[in-house]
Amino acid sequence: MNIYFMRHGETDWNRERRIQGSTDIPLNQNGINLAQKVSRRIHENGIYFDLIFTSQLIRARKTAEIMNQFSHSEIIVDTRIKEFLFGQAEGATYDDLRNDPKFGSLKNWFLDPQNYHAELGAESYEQFFGRIHSFLEEQIKPRESSCSDVLIVCHGGVVRGLLKVMLGWSVQRFAETKIPNCGLNLVELKNGEYNLIYTAREFN
Repeated sequence: MNIYFMRHGETDWNRERRIQGSTDIPLNQNGINLAQKVSRRIHENGIYFDLIFTSQLIRARKTAEIMNQFSHSEIIVDTRIKEFLFGQAEGATYDDLRNDPKFGSLKNWFLDPQNYHAELGAESYEQFFGRIHSFLEEQIKPRESSCSDVLIVCHGGVVRGLLKVMLGWSVQRFAETKIPNCGLNLVELKNGEYNLIYTAREFN
């Protein structure tokens, strides 16, 4: 099975470098255009998805709908692949996160992940990686023999989380991995084992 997974298209908060997390921000026009371009390029490469999974957040759902314009497959919404919950940091800029002492450990999620701990309503690593592991065990692995190509449309943090859980990456590598909007990742699942084919492929 080929598992394609991607971050949603651009939003205004992405452009403003604001932390979105669970806040439900829609795609902007550039995000819609980018998703349409990636969808066409995938179609031109002869790839059709048997199933598409998406977060419930509107920026992911809209991206999933655009990505489905040629496959016409079932779209399954799963809350376990929603973005990391950043609590009181949502809506703040990355500069705010670095410079405002009230965020304390929250900035370590990006800058020093080994020393991150949950605070101010944010999610813990245990919760985050646990729900991603549950999603893979219940939604992906059982379909290895019945699906050839599936797509997961989610969020930057979740893409990194999928790579970590599937491939056993450290949290340091997890934090250092750059995930562009609509950047495509591909992992092969064969005999219950994951193998990375490529990550963060852009279609510019």
